Amino acid sequence: MHKRQYADVSFGQVHYRTAGKGPTLLLLHQSPRTSEEYTDLIQKLASDYTVIAPDNPGNGMSDPLPQDVPAMKDYAAALVEFLDAINIDSTLIYGFHTGGSIATATAALFPDRVGFAVANGLAIFRGQQREDLLANYCPPIVPEVDGSHMDWLWQRFMKQAEFFPWYRTDDAARINVPPYSAAKCQSMVEDLLMAGNNYIAPYNAAFAFDPVKEGMLPADKLLIMAGAQDPLCLCLDLLPDNQKVYRGSDHADCLQTAFDTLWQHR
Repeated sequence: MHKRQYADVSFGQVHYRTAGKGPTLLLLHQSPRTSEEYTDLIQKLASDYTVIAPDNPGNGMSDPLPQDVPAMKDYAAALVEFLDAINIDSTLIYGFHTGGSIATATAALFPDRVGFAVANGLAIFRGQQREDLLANYCPPIVPEVDGSHMDWLWQRFMKQAEFFPWYRTDDAARINVPPYSAAKCQSMVEDLLMAGNNYIAPYNAAFAFDPVKEGMLPADKLLIMAGAQDPLCLCLDLLPDNQKVYRGSDHADCLQTAFDTLWQHR
């Protein structure tokens, strides 16, 4: 079993799950999830690592960042502050989607704090596509007296497994991702409700983040990957030629490669 703890930081508290012993491995979740999505993975990895899975700021039971519009560099700085609070000098990092963006920014900006990082799905959007995502992907949640916002949330996540972005439901936006189970959709709805409208900031920081144009890449201690079914797979084409990249056949292949790579850098 893992433990659940809080760390005191300048912007409040960070909630995290931890288990195991050995070299430190940080697991950073996607938006709008929490560290709960890594429960099974924590148990699997705890025999080889000290596994630490925080709730990203603004998600789960972690307080949001104080900036009105935090950038990805702010999430990286907050992660380093969290590491300071729990007395970790250097760590391996695995991040998925938003977690991958945080891992990328941390590896680029704070390489002395990172043994090695893997970003599984790194969002890089530009021009009109980026503006569209920032304007439409994360509408505020407005509670309705008849509870209709709950049905809207459910349908929003079911669409996410069928279209990218979820609000474009034409054939051009269709993706080849297995449908979400009712249990997975329930967990995603619960996680978003826990965050409330704090869920918007991490998403938008990831959509606005362009580590190539910001001069953060290539980064030596970083592998960026995506599975063939991941809508972020196309973002790999925007990376510098000398950045370490892996194109996986599917999510399971990416996970295997990610943790094989991290094991080599432990």
